[in-house]
Amino acid sequence: MPRRSPLLAALILAGAALATSGCLGLPESDTEPVRPAAGPSASRSPLPPPAKDDVVALLTKLMGAQYTYHVESNLPDEATGKVNASGGYDHAGQVFEEDVTISGTGNSDGHLHRIVFGHDLYSRDKDSERWVHLDLSRLKSQTLYGVNMDDPTGLATFAKTVVSATATGPHAYKGLFAPTGDQFLPIGRPSVIAFYTKNAPFTLETDDRGNVTSIHIEMELTDKPTFVATTTFAGHGQALAAKRPAKNRTAEADSLYYG
Repeated sequence: MPRRSPLLAALILAGAALATSGCLGLPESDTEPVRPAAGPSASRSPLPPPAKDDVVALLTKLMGAQYTYHVESNLPDEATGKVNASGGYDHAGQVFEEDVTISGTGNSDGHLHRIVFGHDLYSRDKDSERWVHLDLSRLKSQTLYGVNMDDPTGLATFAKTVVSATATGPHAYKGLFAPTGDQFLPIGRPSVIAFYTKNAPFTLETDDRGNVTSIHIEMELTDKPTFVATTTFAGHGQALAAKRPAKNRTAEADSLYYG
């Protein structure tokens, strides 16, 4: 059986922390809540209109476009663990790139660079000058290797989990989403597995053209640091700079990967 890279193992272990600790530390409600004294009814500000459909539409627009992204997040199971990732996605051209660095974890620190063109995945770590080529079309499941070209940046999964949203400004929204067991955290670098029983907050911002420019999510954990991830997006509609590695710098993956 193929072995997972230390980097991927670190991310999955980080997800295990979310799996075992994913519950909000909400205070218990008072059994006898304080009631306002009787009197003239105070005027209330009208509630902002629901904007869930607007948020989903913005995410859907981004999914079908070209863009680059940058992710920063912590790793709740590691006191000083950090994820720093960047890359890009071209839906029409089926091109995906990610360059990920894990730091602050000690033995699990690492760096992984991967580029996907259609069914061709090329990957290498920081200690290698050669890329390894893997044919995704021959795999029983792409997600076993942390790649899902139907949703490589996790945006489609995130859009399905949005529970509610309201506009907080001309280009800003806040809302709640329901994390699932799918690989989609952090948004843009979908390799932390989350099992979470509560809704979690997010904020989303756009530019003047309605392009999503940032998504910020938080998941409050019991006896663990809050999981915080911020993804910024740029280069909307622009061609990606990713290129296939030269053949003389590429080796084929072991046949065991296709077993």
